[in-house]
Amino acid sequence: MLDFLRNYLYWILWCGGILSLIIFYLCHKKRIRTFLLGSCTGLCVLFLLHFYGDRIGFSPTLNLTNLLTCGIFGIPGAGLLLLSQAFLS
Repeated sequence: MLDFLRNYLYWILWCGGILSLIIFYLCHKKRIRTFLLGSCTGLCVLFLLHFYGDRIGFSPTLNLTNLLTCGIFGIPGAGLLLLSQAFLS
């Protein structure tokens, strides 16, 4: 039962994060610039977590899934990766 609730909450957080980012990008006048800035900051956070994440106990690998997650969703994508690690481990 606890695994079901944990999985359910995990998917609710992912869907909520995706919807909030879509609304965020659609409300801006300069959508492309906002998206590119968010992508760059998300990738920077991913690289920092990869190289210095041992100090906080989370060091994600630099694979295609993580790069796309942080590249599309930015810093909230890195937060979603942290939540994924917390819920799935």
